[in-house]
Amino acid sequence: MDSNEHVGFPADPWIDGNWVRGEATHPVCDPATGQQIAEVTHATPEMVTRAIEGAGAALRPWQARSAFQRGELLKEVARRMRAERESLARLLTREQGKPLAQAEAEVEYAATFFQWFGEQARRIVGRIQPHPDAAREFQIQMRPIGVAGLITPWNFPLAQGAKKISAALAAGCTAVWKPSEKTPLIALALGDLMQRSGLPAGVLQIVPAPGPSVGKVMVEHPLVRVLSLTGSTNTGRWLMAAAAPQIKRVALELGGNAPFLVLEDANLEEVVEQLVELKLFVSGQVCVTANRILVDRKIESRLCQLLQQKLMSRRVGHGLDRAVDAGPLIDPTACQKVQLLVDQAIAEGAEVVCQNRTFEEDRRLQHDRFYPPTLLRHVEDAMPIAQQEIFGPVLPVLAFDRIEEAIERANGTPMGLAAYVYGSRIDRCQAVARELEVGIVGINEWRPLKAEIPFGGVKQSGIGSEGGEEGLHDFLVPQVISSPKPSI
Repeated sequence: MDSNEHVGFPADPWIDGNWVRGEATHPVCDPATGQQIAEVTHATPEMVTRAIEGAGAALRPWQARSAFQRGELLKEVARRMRAERESLARLLTREQGKPLAQAEAEVEYAATFFQWFGEQARRIVGRIQPHPDAAREFQIQMRPIGVAGLITPWNFPLAQGAKKISAALAAGCTAVWKPSEKTPLIALALGDLMQRSGLPAGVLQIVPAPGPSVGKVMVEHPLVRVLSLTGSTNTGRWLMAAAAPQIKRVALELGGNAPFLVLEDANLEEVVEQLVELKLFVSGQVCVTANRILVDRKIESRLCQLLQQKLMSRRVGHGLDRAVDAGPLIDPTACQKVQLLVDQAIAEGAEVVCQNRTFEEDRRLQHDRFYPPTLLRHVEDAMPIAQQEIFGPVLPVLAFDRIEEAIERANGTPMGLAAYVYGSRIDRCQAVARELEVGIVGINEWRPLKAEIPFGGVKQSGIGSEGGEEGLHDFLVPQVISSPKPSI
């Protein structure tokens, strides 16, 4: 029997509307058990080149379609995604590990980007600008930049692809997508769904493979005009440097170190409910999750008591179990990295308040793939766990004495992606939010992310925005035509 029969499609690169079988295969495993789900063919550099050239050939026909037609196709993708939500979510949980409810929410979130940019496609408009010569005029048009190279991570393998693909295609670009080699199945499933929605062959190419091999081809091939990456800051640095010789445009959504500020008058029951939900979301493997919990010292003890009760009431286990609140990390190496940060913090004076090890009750699970949700107290700014992105379900609590001090410490990092402020006085929360050097702030809200608003970071957290009207900017370039005015 074909080892990929149970996933419903050949797990091969998707090039020019066809599955293209290669030689080297890579196993995709269930993060909770380590059991193999499928074997995926990795694209060779030659296959990536073929995909780029196929996207180049498809570019003019795709641009020739009206914005209305492109938009309607994207909205059909959204409709089909919602209709197939259950099967897509199960596949997503099996290869990524997140609980099924979170996977279903990701399918819906991804669909909203196809819906939004399907509507925005017809709103890409130019303008007429007066010319100093009364007999002439300037026509300013927004043109698609060309072939887009898209690189996405494993933590939101469907949603991150949807953000980039929907914006690029709405703008009139074609795209070559490199999903993470750890979670390629949901990407390949989306390619098949988009073809069934009417997408012409070649408009979207999908080339699963290790990052360096695909990235090198993308940055060197002259047909690729923009590179859009969601990944680590180190990968972003490499991509910028590699793209520099050809002056390619880069759009980067990189790492974070989000402060979560709890003011003295905050509703602690609300804080605890939302903070635990935020930290257990994808088991903390989220660039916008709370990385440092800065709490007014007067309420620190009470907050830690409530956090301990809430955290220990949750269940950790296999994502396909509907009763589970958090799943595994992506692999054992990820657990080891989180453990190192916790060990360093303890050695420097931090205290472990509690750890939730409910996953150990299930013998079917591979326990070294899980990290217990952990509450730490007495964490200091200088500790590595407060300086680095944790990417795991650890809640480090840091106390502050004055709001001004909390703002300064919140900004004392080279990252600037997201932040959270909780308090009862909204005017004060807004004043604090305006002082934070980040791309997006949630006031009494743990997930302020929607397709209709721009999302991106400042400082070393990124360049450009995804979502909102701004999400199209990376894929468009202005063209000015100076022309005589039409005669009557």
